Amino acid sequence: MGVNIKLAGIDIGSRSIEFVLLDAEHFEVIDRFQAETCIDLSSQLNSINERFTWDRLVSTGYGRQLSQKVLGGEVITEIKAYATSAHQFYPTIETVIDLGGQDTKALFINQKNGQLQKFEMNDKCSAGTGKFFEMMAASLGLTLDQLVAAAMNGKKSIEINSTCTVFAESEVISLLTSGVALEDIARALHEALLNKLVSLLSKVMKHDSSEILFVGGGAKNSALVHFLAEAINKKVVVPEYPDFYGAFGAAINAKSLNKFL
Repeated sequence: MGVNIKLAGIDIGSRSIEFVLLDAEHFEVIDRFQAETCIDLSSQLNSINERFTWDRLVSTGYGRQLSQKVLGGEVITEIKAYATSAHQFYPTIETVIDLGGQDTKALFINQKNGQLQKFEMNDKCSAGTGKFFEMMAASLGLTLDQLVAAAMNGKKSIEINSTCTVFAESEVISLLTSGVALEDIARALHEALLNKLVSLLSKVMKHDSSEILFVGGGAKNSALVHFLAEAINKKVVVPEYPDFYGAFGAAINAKSLNKFL
């Protein structure tokens, strides 16, 4: 298979779509596209079909079945997609945490063969996901970037008793009106979600691991990355395109398809 063969991977989540084209020889990025998932998903998929060309395609994410119906190709689970891309680009890292908009996954991968050994997942509510930060930022009248910047300047550790967004929002407003510094509240919100991540990681991570891979849109939160590294006392590696790792894994799996589609 030559470098001219284009592998396509698409990851359709409840909040965003990531599409990527990789060359089949080195898995280098040829093109990529990202958009918020809308109600008329079929139209979005048709638009991608008109805009891009590929030789093989694999879909993943919650909308993978519809994607297969519209775009063709094959489908794989998100867990397989993330395990594939993580091992391809970081073969020495065994532990992966994926913080998405609606769920969080922790994976342990066999370093020798790239096979998934264990995984844990939180998908019961927005607590412990990227959406939690978006909602809390909105309750404080901040953008997500402003919330992250404020958290890095927080000095005092304050406990947020609930990570349920409804109750947390009430706590945040109460703290704000009682005179607690905005920066300290922002830090407390990060620490509340951080506890969820550490708990999830503890179920799959080896004690002697020296580093973990952090992917998904949540990995773009620099404050969370900083606090996570401190909490687990390990190096936290964030790749260049952390939110595309589901799409990358799908595209890499497209290489093994038996025939052109």
